Amino acid sequence: MQNRKKLIEELLESIHTIKHKFVLDSHSFSDNAQVTYSQWIVLRVVRQYGGIGIKEIASKLGITSSAATQLVDGLAKRGYLKREGSPEDRRALKISLSDKGQEKISGMKTRSLERLSSIFDVFDDVELAKYCELNKKIVNKMLGR
Repeated sequence: MQNRKKLIEELLESIHTIKHKFVLDSHSFSDNAQVTYSQWIVLRVVRQYGGIGIKEIASKLGITSSAATQLVDGLAKRGYLKREGSPEDRRALKISLSDKGQEKISGMKTRSLERLSSIFDVFDDVELAKYCELNKKIVNKMLGR
């Protein structure tokens, strides 16, 4: 049991290091900081859940509705997001990617993949497939699937 705890501790440290590296590198592919890392994450959430409300964005990011509104406002002003009324509730707004937002996220994703994919060169194809499988298992558990 003690060995398992030590391995988990090492694994969590590794995950933290990988995340930190991704965050640092993400700042350098964002077109001279036109989009911050936080805004990039909002774009990704909106792309994944299209037609999502501010409260849902805040919940998924673990931030306040006020903070989510500020991020969305900045992205909407630049034309990356659009707000649409909800057919179910006229008071509610649904946030989705604009065409410009789709292009932006596609470009950033491509540049990110080009810059960061080399870190996985330490794996051969079989190891990479196994690593992906194990990561999906963890993500599914965390998401209650």
